[in-house]
Amino acid sequence: MYKALIVDDEQFVIQDLRGLLEINCPEIEIVGTAVSSEDALGKMRTLQPQLIFMDINIDEMSGLDLVRKMDQGTYRVIFVTAHDQYAVDAFKLSAVDYLLKPVDPDELIEAVRRAIADIEKDQIHAQLTTLAHNLVPGAQKKKIVLTDMEGLHIIDIPEILWCHANGSYTEFVMEDGEKLTVSKHLKTYERMLTDHGLMRVHRSYLVNIYNISKIERSKGEIRMKNNETLPISIAPDLLKTILDKLQG
Repeated sequence: MYKALIVDDEQFVIQDLRGLLEINCPEIEIVGTAVSSEDALGKMRTLQPQLIFMDINIDEMSGLDLVRKMDQGTYRVIFVTAHDQYAVDAFKLSAVDYLLKPVDPDELIEAVRRAIADIEKDQIHAQLTTLAHNLVPGAQKKKIVLTDMEGLHIIDIPEILWCHANGSYTEFVMEDGEKLTVSKHLKTYERMLTDHGLMRVHRSYLVNIYNISKIERSKGEIRMKNNETLPISIAPDLLKTILDKLQG
């Protein structure tokens, strides 16, 4: 059994989530609930939960601020939030689990499964730091959390040159020459990164358009800032979109 704490300032949300956990996640033991930030801090310290379901907004303090005040430990946090596309994008980039209200049982089961798998890994603080950065309005350099065989990496998105599909894996190539291979499909990162300057220019490549130095139309290639060339679809609409973004 894994000890869990539910933190939300709406009692009916707590009751609904408790019911869903009892039905769908028998491995979770709910050791307490809290409806205020002060109550939550006290119960986090005394109950020592391994898993925390945290409302993103709790009275005068955000759930993120609340977690920052906790002592570091072996726990996982799953944020529960109303639909806010800006916040959801930040969660995805930061590899922090979240659930949208009203909570879907299947999504709850999957989030709990991931949390249990990671329960002994002390990575959540790095991810929360990244989330805090990504949630700042107007932050110039958004970050993405990538995990490979060696561990967790926090990458500034503007430093990505391109992403390359390799079967069910994606290879990231950075400005400094570093390469990271992640066990997720390129399509996953296309959805995450399209709004951050990366564009699908070929079935196998997602390219940072701000790191393109030249478009060679006749060859159907683009030259990157590191002087390497990549194949590109030569569809006129795609080329125009790239050029417009570069000039804008």
